[in-house]
Amino acid sequence: MARIDDYKESFRLAALELEKRDLSALARSCGAEFSPETGLVVTFLGSRYRVSLNGESKIARVDSGEDVSLPDQILIAHYLLGAGGRKATGNLITFRQVPDGHFYFDAFQRRATEPFVKFFGDKGALFVKCAEALGASPVENGDYGMEFSVFPNIGVQLVLWAGDEEFAAEATILFDESIQWLLPAEDIAVMSGGLVYRLMGLGRKMLSA
Repeated sequence: MARIDDYKESFRLAALELEKRDLSALARSCGAEFSPETGLVVTFLGSRYRVSLNGESKIARVDSGEDVSLPDQILIAHYLLGAGGRKATGNLITFRQVPDGHFYFDAFQRRATEPFVKFFGDKGALFVKCAEALGASPVENGDYGMEFSVFPNIGVQLVLWAGDEEFAAEATILFDESIQWLLPAEDIAVMSGGLVYRLMGLGRKMLSA
């Protein structure tokens, strides 16, 4: 588990690199928005985030006082630095197929796939409802498949095969192959886990309503 000081240093380094970039060109290449008045704004899981690099660098949710976690700020900064105008290819890959994915695969399973199956394995309809609340669209994959636009140039598919008396529920997480040029494996694992835990949080709220 990374320490808070590690997160702070990682974000500091990313912010320093962003300060060297032409933000207008950067916005065009990664599907974000930029103007001298509003600065750089990028969409992440359906919400808009403003990147501030003057003085104390930070990334804040637009029109909200909600704090943005350091891992999310780092992920957003790394996406902006790595997007580089790459477009989706339409070819799907698993996490294992990402360069260095095998090094982080166990952590990826613990952080994303296993919690997803444990929580939604027998709640497919709830998964769909939560996914739709995050702006996801259905795909023809598995018993319940949903595609999420995590960033403008990054889509993620969560696919669930419901369990029964004979077979346990199973799931997979798929990415367009272009993701290997946009984010390193560790960031992809963080992004996937963050998506799953957002869905689980929505699910708990819906179940308790």
